[in-house]
Amino acid sequence: MRIAGNIGIAVSILYLPWWFSVIFIIGACFSVPKFYEAVVYGILIDALYGTKFGLYGFSYVFTGVFIIIFLVLSVVRRRLSW
Repeated sequence: MRIAGNIGIAVSILYLPWWFSVIFIIGACFSVPKFYEAVVYGILIDALYGTKFGLYGFSYVFTGVFIIIFLVLSVVRRRLSW
């Protein structure tokens, strides 16, 4: 499941709008334990679609967002009982 999800997310980054990829990565962070690939996908999105100036001079916007999402959802996953 993890490999198929990674392939699906990589394809969505390349061919779908950015918000599809964000939704897929949030879902993967929530369903797959320790989904560190989210940070790598953030770097990939910033490398492909990021601007030189970014948000207030910070050009790694998606990387920062995915790090925050990963940390928050890892805490939420621990507090939920499956």
